[in-house]
Amino acid sequence: MATPLGWSKAGSGSVCLVFDQLGDVIESQEELIHQLRKVEEKAAHAKTKVLLAKEEEKLQFALGEVEVLSKQLEKERLAFEKALSSVKSKVLQESKKDQLITKCNGRREAHAPHHTYINGPFPNCPVPVSKAGLHANTCPQLRIHAGPGGPHLRKGFKGPGRPRK
Repeated sequence: MATPLGWSKAGSGSVCLVFDQLGDVIESQEELIHQLRKVEEKAAHAKTKVLLAKEEEKLQFALGEVEVLSKQLEKERLAFEKALSSVKSKVLQESKKDQLITKCNGRREAHAPHHTYINGPFPNCPVPVSKAGLHANTCPQLRIHAGPGGPHLRKGFKGPGRPRK
C-alpha cells in the first residue's frame, strides 16, 4: 500500500488500521443503505397491495351491480316482449274484426241498392237508427253492440237474412 502524500512511514501501521476501519464503516453503511432500500421496497409493495385490495373491492362491487342490472334488464326485456306480443295480438284481432265488418258491409251493399240504406225500403219512411249509429238492417249475421268497453261484434239471430241450418 502506498503511503499518502504528507504522511510518514513510521506510523504506517496505524494508518492502515484507520483505512481498514474506514473501509469497514463504509461497507457497513452500504449494507445499511441496501437494507433500507429493501425496507422501502417492502413498504411500497405493501402500500401497492393495499391499493390493489381497495380497487379489487370496488371492482367486485361494480361487478355485483352489473349482475343485478343485467337481471333487471332481462326482466324488463321479457316484460316488453310480452307486452309487444299482447299488442300485436290485439292489433291482429282488431284487423280481423275490421275485415269481417268490411266483408259484411260489402255483402250488404252488393245485395241491396244504395238508396235503400239511405231512405229505407220506402222513400217516405225513414230507417230507424240504433244507439251505435248503425241502421237496423246492416248485417244479418253480425251485429255491433256498443257497451262501456267499446263496440263489439256479436252474432245476432234477429234481422233479415237466411235462416241458419
